[in-house]
Amino acid sequence: MVRFLEGVVLQLGEDRALISLHGLGFEVFCPASTLSRLRTGENARLHTRLIVREDSLTLYGFHDERLLEWFDLLVAVSGVGPRVALGILSTLPLELLGQAISGEDAKLLTAAPGVGKKLAERLVLELKNKLPEHLAGLSAGSSPSDNPALAEAAAALITLGFREAQVHAVVQKMAAKNPRADTEELIRLALRELR
Repeated sequence: MVRFLEGVVLQLGEDRALISLHGLGFEVFCPASTLSRLRTGENARLHTRLIVREDSLTLYGFHDERLLEWFDLLVAVSGVGPRVALGILSTLPLELLGQAISGEDAKLLTAAPGVGKKLAERLVLELKNKLPEHLAGLSAGSSPSDNPALAEAAAALITLGFREAQVHAVVQKMAAKNPRADTEELIRLALRELR
């Protein structure tokens, strides 16, 4: 089992990185949060999971070990393959994902590509009692009810016609990256992601 990979980033793609290690090039599929931290020509260390199928060996990599734990939990759910799991991890910040599962908010999970209502409900049903405390109990960050700017930005975006689940995920993500942002700034930042 390949537990981690450390080497030079040769190339970055939309959903993968090419890592050079002792003359070998490893193609590693990664969530967006991991790819955003990698730089071509620099060293990278990724926690990895090797998925073996009849016709392929595919390596998935994560900059944070909690992402790997989430990945393992997600792919254990019936109907969730590695690509869907990566989509979920790319769309929802970990804090929000933990809140969605432990708070049984299946609607929020539908913001991820490939996750419809039924799959979101299955994810909540199968994972709510399996979540380790350090994943379910991640700091809640700002929920819309705690932060008026978040609630106002989300309401404005929903009024513009964006899907509620997607809006909440994006606004939470923007607020986490920009903790001092006001309502107007959150709307502007979220619109860039939503369009």
